[in-house]
Amino acid sequence: MAAGRRKAARKKATGKKTTRKKAGAKKTARKKVARKKATAKKTARKKVARKKATAKKTTRKKVARKKATAKKTGRRGKVAKPAASRPSDVGKPVESAAPQVVSATEDAKIAASVPTRIGVITHYFGKVGAGVISLESGELRVGDTIHVRGHTTDFYQRVNRIEIDHAQVEIARPGQSAGVELTQRVREHDEVFKVSD
Repeated sequence: MAAGRRKAARKKATGKKTTRKKAGAKKTARKKVARKKATAKKTARKKVARKKATAKKTTRKKVARKKATAKKTGRRGKVAKPAASRPSDVGKPVESAAPQVVSATEDAKIAASVPTRIGVITHYFGKVGAGVISLESGELRVGDTIHVRGHTTDFYQRVNRIEIDHAQVEIARPGQSAGVELTQRVREHDEVFKVSD
């Protein structure tokens, strides 16, 4: 009888140990899951914080770039007309003049004049600030005022220099592609209008 009692006591003790082991395993599993969730939350928070910080930096840089561009180009990036070229200057190389700011009265005159579409922008060279205009109709001369208009572009400018095949010229005619210095960034397919004086 004593042997039977011992066996029964052993079985009970073994059962309790097994139950304790199972309970311990469940606790450990719960802790692991909780740890994983906490880590995932922290990681998600860090990612969101990083994205916000990057967005703020990018916005600051864009604003700074816009301010710098505004300082360089002057008020709204519009330029004044240089003095008309004299007949004695024809054939001489044209010197590149820095664009000047247009006064309010000249701005009103430009806006009131009727623009004529002469072509479209086919390429823009950002480092040198120049664009290629494919002329479709009408001539483009040094000293003309152009209006560049597109989806995100809209400005007036005086043409100070025209190049065709790396040679400086006074006049560009329909069917030619003319390189022109530009005061603002333009995009392909922006329309170019010649403003009549």
